[in-house]
Amino acid sequence: MVFAGPALADPDASTVRGHAVRRSGQIAIDGHLVEAAWRDAPKQTNFTQRMPNDGAKATLETRFAILYDDDALYVGVWADDSDPAQIRALLSRRDTDSPADGVAVAIDSHHDRRTAYLFQLSAAGVQRDVLLFDDGNGDESWDAVWTGATAIDSHGWTAEFRIPLNQLRFSTGAAQEWGFQIFRIVGRSQEQTSWSRWPRSAPEIVSKFGVIDGIDQLKSGRRIEILPYALGGVAVAPIAAGDPLNTRTTMRRNLGLDLRYGLGPAFTLSMAINPDFGQVEADPSQITLGPYELFFPEKRPLFLESVDLFKLPIGNGDDPTETAFYSRRIGAAPANQPADYRYIHWPAATSIYGAMKLSGKTRGGWSVGVLDAVTGEETAEIVDAANMRMSALVAPLTNYAAARLKRDLNDGRTSLGASVTAVDRALDGTPLASTLHDHAYTGGLQLQHRWGDNAWQANFHAIGSWVHGSPDTIAATQKDANHLFQRPDATDAHLDPVRTSLGGFGTTWQIGRFGDTKHWRFMFAGDLRSPGLELNDLGFQTGSDRVSPLLWAQYRDETPSGHILNWQLTSDLFAVSTFEPTVDNVGIEGNASVQLASYWTLAGGYRFDDARWSQVALRGGPALRLDPGTNGWLNVQTDTRRSVWFSLALNGSYTPASGATQTGIDVGATIQARSNIDIFVGPSFARRDDPMQYVVEAGDPSGQSHNVFAAIRQRTASLTLRMNWTFSPRLALQAYAQPFVASGRYSDFKDVEQPHARSFGSRFHQFGDGEHAVVDGAVVIDRNLDGIPELRFDRPDFNLRQLRSTIVLRWEYLPGSTVFAIWSHGQTSSLEDGRFRIGRDLADLASATSDNTVMLKVNYWIGL
Repeated sequence: MVFAGPALADPDASTVRGHAVRRSGQIAIDGHLVEAAWRDAPKQTNFTQRMPNDGAKATLETRFAILYDDDALYVGVWADDSDPAQIRALLSRRDTDSPADGVAVAIDSHHDRRTAYLFQLSAAGVQRDVLLFDDGNGDESWDAVWTGATAIDSHGWTAEFRIPLNQLRFSTGAAQEWGFQIFRIVGRSQEQTSWSRWPRSAPEIVSKFGVIDGIDQLKSGRRIEILPYALGGVAVAPIAAGDPLNTRTTMRRNLGLDLRYGLGPAFTLSMAINPDFGQVEADPSQITLGPYELFFPEKRPLFLESVDLFKLPIGNGDDPTETAFYSRRIGAAPANQPADYRYIHWPAATSIYGAMKLSGKTRGGWSVGVLDAVTGEETAEIVDAANMRMSALVAPLTNYAAARLKRDLNDGRTSLGASVTAVDRALDGTPLASTLHDHAYTGGLQLQHRWGDNAWQANFHAIGSWVHGSPDTIAATQKDANHLFQRPDATDAHLDPVRTSLGGFGTTWQIGRFGDTKHWRFMFAGDLRSPGLELNDLGFQTGSDRVSPLLWAQYRDETPSGHILNWQLTSDLFAVSTFEPTVDNVGIEGNASVQLASYWTLAGGYRFDDARWSQVALRGGPALRLDPGTNGWLNVQTDTRRSVWFSLALNGSYTPASGATQTGIDVGATIQARSNIDIFVGPSFARRDDPMQYVVEAGDPSGQSHNVFAAIRQRTASLTLRMNWTFSPRLALQAYAQPFVASGRYSDFKDVEQPHARSFGSRFHQFGDGEHAVVDGAVVIDRNLDGIPELRFDRPDFNLRQLRSTIVLRWEYLPGSTVFAIWSHGQTSSLEDGRFRIGRDLADLASATSDNTVMLKVNYWIGL
């Protein structure tokens, strides 16, 4: 099941109602449902299809019953099947959405029609839990402590859930009415059915729930959860010959504690003392030649809890990475690496002294989320060229805070929110005062409203930012790639080298008929950012000084026919300009997708850019004229019900004026080798030939600055391997490996002479064979042919080879208590050759020195 899409609500929620009764007698959570309490409990049924025939009666009968006591909610599900031998009981690791038979129970315990807790069991008893928020979004990283079991018999299979009340959040009251949904998947046919009808035309989820009543006289417990952990291990990594600062072998050990305390039934205070923020799977290898940093998703448990309250996205594009709160800023490796050293001992991360989070929701519809974390000072040990040993401060004592207040109104059709983030660094008297902001604050407002039977919706986000620091720090902020106030032809922003603060604002909007409609959807949307908007102290932002409106439309048909299950067509018109305004780009893009009756999926799309100007291409120089181009993509996915299924992704782009081309291919094969072993093999290859690759800004002897470009021949290849071997629903082995090879060969170096010229060739002076040469690893430019170099810069050719792999054994020996045994392996080598030679590169990678880490982590969950 995939839970994604716009957040919509239904004021006329389903009239489907069920009844829960208080448990009488003992229940063993074994999946068999034979106790008298289950036999006597009232049953609910009458499921309808969502897939493939939306609204039709389910082909297989499903029944369920609900019991409760002062400690837990119990749900029993009878999933009848006329051919039990065909039930797909696949063993997979926890929280995996596998193509198996499954039943999910979703509980809107606030009954706000926007937020719910989902608990799923596969026919093999594998657990999965998802936090649903804003009525149409899901956070699959959320984990709860609960138990469940399944059993297969001659009538089909049964599932039994025990969900502790301390894992839910609900308002006090003598009589409770909760939103409720049961969802079933039949693995072999992919039929999807639900108790309360959930049509495919509706992007909302929670507001389509039915209602259960009868949950009366619940007692408010203490809700205390304590999770201490211990970690130990050893790391072996290569060091340079003669390095006096680092040792090849280091011990890894740590102790810490996570604590959750219930403040009444609706709020939770989470605290961490010396938290472990390690992650299991390595970040994938990436390389960028552009001006912006790379984004990596969050994988650390504390920051993934209550994630719905801290999602503060900006922008309207398909890339969801830009946000006012990017939790990987907290505890990241220091960025202020000294420029000159011979040896260095560098901290791999910033120590987090402690973290606290308060989250919850009141009966009146108020949601509150507050997070605070403190990171400590970090120093690097350095040996300089004169063999002098010294310490350098590379990260200051810092406090990070984020808070959000949200109110749901009008039966969930309207949501109002306000947010703030704050970063405060102790910089007084330190050399870091010239490179870091001492204060960075943001404040935002959010509005969501829907009307017209959920078909119409308006979303609006606004944010303001303010950063403070020394004149050198604020000058550097003005000149970085997100702002470029030093551009000589800019009229909407100007570099001020003496200012000590910078402020900005941004807005994002969507308004239109893009909710619960059967066929046509459309909207007017946009993204506006002032030149001074700066979010990167605790957010992730690429670019400012932007006005980007768009018109979007979609036609979809969810009615299955003999050959097609569903299809859709989407297109939009967009423009991008600066505040001046200068129109940088106008374009059109579109895509189409179809799911066949064979359950193959085909999708493809195109984009045409009437590209006119780039404000960032010259890294602070004047705007550079661009040329129109086009790109396209195609994705194919075979039937995921099969034991072997494949995916294929192709993409390409072409700019006629310059001849620039880029192509890529990603192939994936998922193999269900056995019912408890699945393997993924995914090779990827990309090629890029572009005559407009930025190289460097270099000064000549007269002091004149030159922006040097070149043609690049770039090649990237990788292979992703994953294996999951599940021994039981609580014991699994996961292996991951990714060899990665990238190369870039530069040629045809050129100087930008007329950046506004209409023809591509007129914008540059290309250095001839006699005008440039490579000397001692540097490119030397002698344009006057007088033997006196005007420009000199490092040769930019590169080869990067990396291997990253992890093996993790996870054992949940008690509910909420786990043991992790982890082996992490890495190898890296580089070369300044630039030619793509896959055999040589892989051989060099295989012979490269490696770093290895072996760790054992044990935690023990205590619930009071």
